[in-house]
Amino acid sequence: MLYPADIRPLTGLRFVAAFWLLIYFFWERFDLGPRDTIGIVHAGNYGVDLFFILSGFVLAHVYGPQVEAKTFSWRSFVWARLARIYPLHLICLAAMIAIWAAGSLMGATFKASAFVVEQIPYHLALVHAWGLVASDGWNFPSWSISAEWFAYLTFPISFGIAALFAKRPLIGIVFMVAVFAAFVAWMRLYNIELMNMTWQGGIVRIVPSFGMGIALWFLGRNLTLPKGVAGLGVAISTVWVVMAAAWGWPSYWIWPGLAGLVFFLAETSKTNQTPLLASKTWVYLGEISFAAYMVHLPVDIALYQIVERVMGEPKGTIALVIGIGGVLASIIAAAIAHALVEKPARNWLRANIPSFMAGKPKA
Repeated sequence: MLYPADIRPLTGLRFVAAFWLLIYFFWERFDLGPRDTIGIVHAGNYGVDLFFILSGFVLAHVYGPQVEAKTFSWRSFVWARLARIYPLHLICLAAMIAIWAAGSLMGATFKASAFVVEQIPYHLALVHAWGLVASDGWNFPSWSISAEWFAYLTFPISFGIAALFAKRPLIGIVFMVAVFAAFVAWMRLYNIELMNMTWQGGIVRIVPSFGMGIALWFLGRNLTLPKGVAGLGVAISTVWVVMAAAWGWPSYWIWPGLAGLVFFLAETSKTNQTPLLASKTWVYLGEISFAAYMVHLPVDIALYQIVERVMGEPKGTIALVIGIGGVLASIIAAAIAHALVEKPARNWLRANIPSFMAGKPKA
């Protein structure tokens, strides 16, 4: 059975990934102890890998039929993806530069390695997670957008490799698991955890997850699961992720659960099942999830520059209240940024595609 055009549960899942990341980033602000003492919080970093798998699946769903029908235009695809991520990336980078400049004039101190002026061109070119810079910096979360940009540019290659297993998609899944294992082993040679890589090589981290997303789409597009199996799969995948995180298992054991979540949630869209993540509220939150992820660092820095000047470093209950306020402020700022920047800029850019970009993708 084919997937519907709009796989709503996956949109809702995007906010789960974003919220998991927000809790991970803001946890130290809550003054509730180190985040590495609570497994599911410490594992929040892997919300990015969930995004990567989602991205591969959704792009295969939207553009895969075009590739197979030979109507796919790589240039128009790249333009559409740039229209999706670049306006908000540019605004958030500008916000970080403004906060740094204004704060410096007011005597605020910043981590020197995180605000290196010479690295700004790399951020503008979206190559700051390609192993070309020597530290994280500026709007740090955008490293994953740099990795996504690499995946967009190489999408025809990733899809082409996955398509080799189109008639035997289970073998394609096994192949991507093998690729993931090989990448984990490769990074271990340098004492690096694959799923902890950011600015130093986010493009390496995204490859197996993005590819797995595509492979999962090939597996599920003509599959019909018995009634109830998809929901059970979602439950098992969720328990897998939570327990693996709680028990402190290595990151590579969490990855299969993330893949399972994407696959089985997508399968629920084929039937009359209506998971919570497919509700109107969760779909909207999913739509602003990219903005929530991108704006949270400027919100955090601006908020705590003010708080610490007024009352010093907050502790105890006050720290928890302000930290929760930071999370909520990030979500509110995301809604505003989505409505005023992300969505209108994307629509305008897609409606005004340059002449050297041939054809327009459907989404």
